[in-house]
Amino acid sequence: MDLPPSSSVAQLRAERACFDGTLLAALAYGALLMLYMQLVQVLLIRPKRGRTFWAIVTYSAFMFPLATLDIAGMFKFSEMSYVDNRNYSGGPAAFYRDRSSEAVNVMGLVSGTILPWIGDLLMLYRLLVVWNCKCWVSVIPILVHLAKTAMSIPLLIAYIRPLDPKWKLVVDDYATAYYSLNVAFNIFVAFMICARFYMMRRKLETVMGGLHAAFYTSTVTMFVESGGFFTVWATAYLVLRSRGTVVREVFLLPYTHILSITRMLIILRMAENRAWSKDLVAATDRGVLDWQVSSTHSVPLHDIPGSSMTSFNNKTLPRKFQGDAAMM
Repeated sequence: MDLPPSSSVAQLRAERACFDGTLLAALAYGALLMLYMQLVQVLLIRPKRGRTFWAIVTYSAFMFPLATLDIAGMFKFSEMSYVDNRNYSGGPAAFYRDRSSEAVNVMGLVSGTILPWIGDLLMLYRLLVVWNCKCWVSVIPILVHLAKTAMSIPLLIAYIRPLDPKWKLVVDDYATAYYSLNVAFNIFVAFMICARFYMMRRKLETVMGGLHAAFYTSTVTMFVESGGFFTVWATAYLVLRSRGTVVREVFLLPYTHILSITRMLIILRMAENRAWSKDLVAATDRGVLDWQVSSTHSVPLHDIPGSSMTSFNNKTLPRKFQGDAAMM
C-alpha cells in the first residue's frame, strides 16, 4: 500500500479508527431514528394520556434532538477533517485532536455530554420502579451519577481546549475517570435490575401464571430493561482505552448513540405498556392476585364481570344453545 506523504502506519490506523467510528455512529443514529419514529406512532394512537404519556413525550423531546445535534456536529467536523483540511499536518486524526475547539464540534461535544446525564436518570427511575421505590437501592448509583456528571464538565472543557497545556496534561486522566464511573454506574444498575427480575420470577409466575410471566422475565426483557447492550459497549471501550489501542475510537464515536438506543428501547416499551410498572411490581411483591395483568395493561379485578358469559347477548348464540345460556 502506498502511503500519502508525511503519513505513517500508526496515523493511518488512527484515521481508519475515526472513520469507522463515524460510520458506526451513523448506523446507530439511523437505528435511533427508527425507534423514535416508532415511539411517535405509538404515542399518537395511545388512548390514555396521563402523567406517563407526558413524561415520555418530554423525555424523548430532549433525547432525540440532543442525539441529532451530536451526530450533526460529528458529520460536519468529519467533513472538515477528511475533506476541507485533508493536508493538515498529521492527517485527520491530528486535526481531530488539535482543532476540537471548532464551534461545530463543540456543539456535538456539549450534546454528547448532556445525553448521558438524562440517559442515566431514566435508569435511576427504572431501578426505583423495579425495586418498588425502595430508596436504599438508589443511594450508590445516585452518588456515582453525581460524580460522573461533575467529572464530565472538566472533561468537556479539556476537549474543547486541546492546545491549553494545563488541560492537555489532565485530559487522559479525566477521561479515564469519567468512563470508569460510567461503567461502574451501568454495571451496578444492570446487575440490580436483573437480580430483582430473578428474585420476582417465582412470585410473578404465581400471580400471573407461567405463560404471562415469561413475557416479563425473559432474557431479552432483562437485557433491554437493564440497558445491557450499552453496559457491554461501555465496558469494551474502557478495556480498549486502558490498553491504549486506536480501536477504542471505533467504540467512542458511537458511544452516546448506543446509550440513546438502549434508553429509547426502554421508553418505547413504557409507551406500549409492555415494561414493568409500579402496579405489577406491587402485585408481585404481595404475591396476591389483586390485578389481572395482560401484555398491554393492568386493571383491578373488581372491575371485571364475574362471568364472561354475562357479556354475551343470548340472541346472538345459535338457537340450540340459547336455552343452555339462559340457564347459566
